[in-house]
Amino acid sequence: MKVEESINFYDGLITEKKLNDINKILLNKNFPWYYNHQTSENDYNFKNTFEHFQFAHWFIFNSEISSTYINDFKNVLDNVPINYDLIVRAKANFLPQVQNNSFNNPHKDIVRKDRQHKIGIIYLNDADGDTVIFNQDKEIIKRITPKAGRVLIMDGDLIHTSSHPNKTKHRMVLNINFLV
Repeated sequence: MKVEESINFYDGLITEKKLNDINKILLNKNFPWYYNHQTSENDYNFKNTFEHFQFAHWFIFNSEISSTYINDFKNVLDNVPINYDLIVRAKANFLPQVQNNSFNNPHKDIVRKDRQHKIGIIYLNDADGDTVIFNQDKEIIKRITPKAGRVLIMDGDLIHTSSHPNKTKHRMVLNINFLV
């Protein structure tokens, strides 16, 4: 299979009500976001990246529930082609606006040799901070612009990264790693 064939995105899987509900929860002033000094390590030695902080909230870590907001997270997945029982990690990421056009450190979310896995990214708002996907030669093969409700599903072995938004105030996603 060609690399590009392992990248799929869908619009319209998440209802406007579910999208509004999760955004209302995540953007509440009392929601527990946690500061990360960077989005990821630069394990693949990419040049000219712009690594900046983000806020994250873990729903599932190492296949264990790690949030009291787990039911709110599960509610979003109703029509999404991800089997909840096969999720090994899931979190919300909040990237603030910055004035830089570079992308963050390209990475793989997890490395598993025992079983095939995929990445699901659910975009929770319209933003200009693209997801950038690379081939093994470090060439950009796809850019996905965040659109509220858009779902990206791709092979878990693809090197990828986020970009902080320049024009919109923030970029907010659900990032999910699951077995297939």
